[in-house]
Amino acid sequence: MIGFVLRIKRALTPTAWLALAVLAAFLIFGAHCAHQGAQAVRKADAGQTMAEGRTAAAGDASAVRDRADARNDQITNDVQEGTADVRQAPDRSAATLAARRGVCRINPGAGSDCRLLLADPKRMD
Repeated sequence: MIGFVLRIKRALTPTAWLALAVLAAFLIFGAHCAHQGAQAVRKADAGQTMAEGRTAAAGDASAVRDRADARNDQITNDVQEGTADVRQAPDRSAATLAARRGVCRINPGAGSDCRLLLADPKRMD
């Protein structure tokens, strides 16, 4: 094997050595370009994945905000209705019952009597 390498070494002219060096340089440069291209593709894929994740997160946040806004609007309406019911109550007992019913509208789990108060809004105790 060593003899074969020595014979090739003596057989090659300086021009042939230069051609081999240029060929080796082109092969190394080509491998480097291929590696850089593969990295660029991976970076682009990662960037796209991150962008899709941000878009999904923004959509989720928007849905959460929409539900919170709807709930806030519902609570505001319930408070206004409860306030109107208390103001229009003919006596203190009816006002207390209307206030309790208003609390139950906002938070149905506020007490054991809430289900009864909400089921029969005209009930007077």
